[in-house]
Amino acid sequence: MVRVDYRVLGALQAGPDAAVLRGQRARDVLALLLMRRGRPVTPDAILDAVWGADAHTLDTSVVHTVIARLRRALGPHAIHRHDAGYQLHPRATLDADEFTRLISAARALVPDRRREIIELLQQALLLWSGPEAFGGVSDELVAGARPRLHELRDAAVEELAERLLAGGTVGELTDAVLALQDLAEREPLRERAHELLMEGLYRLGRQGEALTVYDRLRRGLRDELGIDPGPATAAMQVRILNQDPSVGPAPRSAPARRGVVPRPRTRTIGRGAELRQLADLAGAGRRLITIVGPGGVGKSRLLIEYAHTLPADARLVYAELPCGADVSAAEVAETIARAAGLTLGGGDPVDTLVTALRDSEEIVLLDEAEWSVAATATLIERLLSDVAGPRIVLTSRVPLGLVGESQLPLAPLAAPAPGATPDGVSVSPAVQLFVERLGDHLPGLRLSQDDYARAAEITRRVDGLPLALEIVAGQSIASSVTELLSLVESPLDIEAVERDRTARQRTLRETLAWSVDRLPEASRIVLRRLAVFSGTFDMAAAEAIVGHVPTIAAADIPAAIRTLIREAQIQVVRRGGQARMRILRPSRAFLMEHLSEADETEDTMRRYRGWYAARWRDQLLTDALIKEVATSYPDYHSALRDALRLRDAETLGDLAIVLCRYWFFVETGSEGVRLVRAALATGVLSPRHTAILRLLEAALLPQDQGLEQRSVLDDLVPDLADDADWLGRLHILRSVGPYVHGDFPRALECAQEAVAHAQAQAEHHVPEALGAYAVMLAALGRATEAVAAGQEAWRLIAAAPSAVDLTQVVPKVALALIDSDHPREALEILDRALAQVEEELGLAPPSLFTTNAGWAALGSGDPGSALLRFAQSLDQLAGGGDLLVTGEVLSGAGAAMAALSSDGAADVLDLADEHLRVAGAVLTPWQAAVVERHRAALPARAKSGLVLGPDFARGSMLIRHAADQHRSG
Repeated sequence: MVRVDYRVLGALQAGPDAAVLRGQRARDVLALLLMRRGRPVTPDAILDAVWGADAHTLDTSVVHTVIARLRRALGPHAIHRHDAGYQLHPRATLDADEFTRLISAARALVPDRRREIIELLQQALLLWSGPEAFGGVSDELVAGARPRLHELRDAAVEELAERLLAGGTVGELTDAVLALQDLAEREPLRERAHELLMEGLYRLGRQGEALTVYDRLRRGLRDELGIDPGPATAAMQVRILNQDPSVGPAPRSAPARRGVVPRPRTRTIGRGAELRQLADLAGAGRRLITIVGPGGVGKSRLLIEYAHTLPADARLVYAELPCGADVSAAEVAETIARAAGLTLGGGDPVDTLVTALRDSEEIVLLDEAEWSVAATATLIERLLSDVAGPRIVLTSRVPLGLVGESQLPLAPLAAPAPGATPDGVSVSPAVQLFVERLGDHLPGLRLSQDDYARAAEITRRVDGLPLALEIVAGQSIASSVTELLSLVESPLDIEAVERDRTARQRTLRETLAWSVDRLPEASRIVLRRLAVFSGTFDMAAAEAIVGHVPTIAAADIPAAIRTLIREAQIQVVRRGGQARMRILRPSRAFLMEHLSEADETEDTMRRYRGWYAARWRDQLLTDALIKEVATSYPDYHSALRDALRLRDAETLGDLAIVLCRYWFFVETGSEGVRLVRAALATGVLSPRHTAILRLLEAALLPQDQGLEQRSVLDDLVPDLADDADWLGRLHILRSVGPYVHGDFPRALECAQEAVAHAQAQAEHHVPEALGAYAVMLAALGRATEAVAAGQEAWRLIAAAPSAVDLTQVVPKVALALIDSDHPREALEILDRALAQVEEELGLAPPSLFTTNAGWAALGSGDPGSALLRFAQSLDQLAGGGDLLVTGEVLSGAGAAMAALSSDGAADVLDLADEHLRVAGAVLTPWQAAVVERHRAALPARAKSGLVLGPDFARGSMLIRHAADQHRSG
């Protein structure tokens, strides 16, 4: 085990004897220095952070006193004093760093190296000496660090248990169960831990204990959150009850999916024939299959089930289409591109998506096309006409009406005929679904034969519509089956496409009206106001948007919402360990009409816009901002569109700014540019918001915009002179244009301004500004200075980097190291940072990461790895649009192909030259030298011999062919 000087994985301890410090202030000050190690902390900052509300009555002498006590306890050299403040010794070691390193090392190994992964995870977990990180430190001081370490530990326990369960020996199963029992006790609502614990106990022959674990989890979730266990945990319970022999150590591998394909929350019933039909249509070469049927019939469920029947290595894209009659084909294209992880650049989104998918073999699954039929049809017609590869399966209430469209009508579940025998009733899919949903709400429910007959009548009265059955079953918490039957005495007519249905078949609207109208008035008010949410939402957002409701105290709004969850009016969505809420789209449309009839739309939408506009107003860019916008993107987007529609000066600027930050972070420029320009065109923005959005517009545009873009940025300097944060961002961005077009001296001047401004007024920009400064120095051949600046930038964030720090600083530091001929060091920090960004934000690697990593691998003598990384960048840039970045990727890939003697290397390098020429851009001197060295080794004009398409498709084909050959070789 590596020796550490400080321990925070348990009680805060220091020194080789692991002494526990005495005194709350001493522990708090040391904890603060540990969390900010690598950066000096001023006495004033320590005073404010540690003494809190009492700080205004004290001066910094109390800080000096505590520091003196710490030095006596830890040694005179443990804490250094700088002009900028106090800092721990730079070589001080921390158990949390070693813990994180071991976890990262384990996760970096391929699954086949199971034993090594187990050993690394066990070493990491042995570092914990107590149940709580930073034990003895004030809660408010470690409110961010402590939960992060706890989550990392708990995830590591689950990962270790998975590997132990995969082994299957008695010893490994026992170790897994012991670790999981401890975790389940600490986290009684953590579902994955309970699911694994159930598996381990069952395989040890302790079936009763496994089922007890499930019951304890279910009670806890219901009591605390008003929800039931998720589908994976519930499925494990069923498998254990059935003594399913498949409960065993089968390896779990994540399918190669793009976009988040939801897992069904409950078992799908009665759709086996439709799934087989889908598979048969796809197997027959049908390129467009539309699942059609009325709302609530289960179209989305069938699409999801189909997704999970596809092979694990299928190239799959799943997306929920945008909602609204005015949705354009461009917005549909942007939605699909976002799900596929493609960057469309600045051109027309439809054209660039078609280009991106031209040579692909994707299976594209699109949900709820009925909200944007015309726009979806326009886009898909282009894809079918111009692209040979993709197959498309979508859901819609109505067909798209395109040539070659195969329709799969989805009817309600078959209900038993009047007078059916008891056996005929029990095997009816509609009755099976209804009874299973009853059991979800009333575990252990046993139905009599008379109850089954009543259930059959209920299914007939709602024509077997799954949504209606679930709504009725949701009332079972307070009603018997007899009472449920009385509730549906008035027919619930469902609108159907078949013309031969009887007159008693009516509309889904009336089914929804029945469901909503039976709620108390206050509950109806809450529900219809929540209908403004486009995506998932949490309780805080729900409370803010609902506002004042007569007869309900503000503190009771959460209870009212939880009641609506139990009533099945609001769905619970579990993603990434979080439970959020969502209202189904058909219900939303119905409820929005009621909101309008109540004359509440304007006030509710005003609160809605105001909530999302205020969330990050005037705050710095953080991981939390990116995470929340990613999670609530449909609602930020919807709020912005509404603010644009109303030209709402109070919210428009803030909404556009926060979305721009997200678009820039995830590299979706075209959508951002279009909406920013629309916001600017309203003329209602403040001068400050106007200047910031012009800055962000330039940042979102491709880097090949040239002098016009650079001039816009220079003109913004006086407009943002009084805004330290945005002026810092502006100075950094101003250095990019001259740099990419080869004006390195001018780029260096701008970077120097950025550093000077950051050091004087915007300390949080210092690491990134130094990174930019290092890049410019390296481009000018001042390698020693570049490395020093880059190392200083890295030092400032290395101790506790945020994902935002990593994405903004690390690529610059790495590029400076690469251009200073230190590619191995650059590759190491890029890979380390990339792993953390993907883990903490769940985002795909930005193309800048993969491109710089490609150059670093090429400079490190590993052209095979370089080619694969450039090919990954190529996938992200598949739509083209940014000639400069495309030219750089083609250059690196061509050089790697040349080093590997791959066919077509010369063609790719020629294409790269053309892209750079058109963009008026240059490679850095180091990059240019590497490319020329590999180009010189090529045989005279070796051609590929392949039949090639134009430009980007041409290079793409050659690079992918070379990458595939390298993988197979």
